[in-house]
Amino acid sequence: MPAELNPDVDRFDRWAPKYDQSWMQRWYFGPVHAAMLDELAAHGSSEAPRCVLDIGCGTGRLLRAAALRWPQAKLTGVDPAEHMVTEARRLTPSADIRVAPAESIPFSDSSMDLVLTSLSFHHWADQRRGLQEIVRVLRPGGRLCFADHTAPGWLVLHERSRSWAELRSMMSEAGLKVCERHQLWSRFVRVVVACRNPVTGGQDGQPVSKEA
Repeated sequence: MPAELNPDVDRFDRWAPKYDQSWMQRWYFGPVHAAMLDELAAHGSSEAPRCVLDIGCGTGRLLRAAALRWPQAKLTGVDPAEHMVTEARRLTPSADIRVAPAESIPFSDSSMDLVLTSLSFHHWADQRRGLQEIVRVLRPGGRLCFADHTAPGWLVLHERSRSWAELRSMMSEAGLKVCERHQLWSRFVRVVVACRNPVTGGQDGQPVSKEA
């Protein structure tokens, strides 16, 4: 499904002017962003990333939080909603933010040390293609920090929500090795840290699972 036909993109475009003032920023997105960055600090490389990409960056809130952690990093972002990108550029002028979906990232191969994506995966029209694009832009050994909501199989939160088994299989097929996963809020949100395999398509190992 092309971005221009994805109804989720149109909805976020309309929401853009008020998105950053939403109560969800403080009580939902903000804590998820903090958990992602904490997970990276606890289980990542001691070397600060030089290039950071946020996929589905919205108004750039996660990028601004990343800038506080890694002030020397080059910040980049993509979002398919044009008005979201307009707001992100206004609020995050130091970042290179472009209109693009996860399935077509406008950055070169092996150009990113760290890719972030927060609560956007279930909106992607072609999730497998998006994961392949992440692997393409990550340098070998580069990391992905991923967060999205999850739920028991009987509770469908979104038509493109994935179980842990489905997500793990999709990541492995794309060439990502899962290193860590962490469940938040009684298993409602999953945070995953993965890295690009040296040889794309290798099978990942067993991650350490923690319940919060």
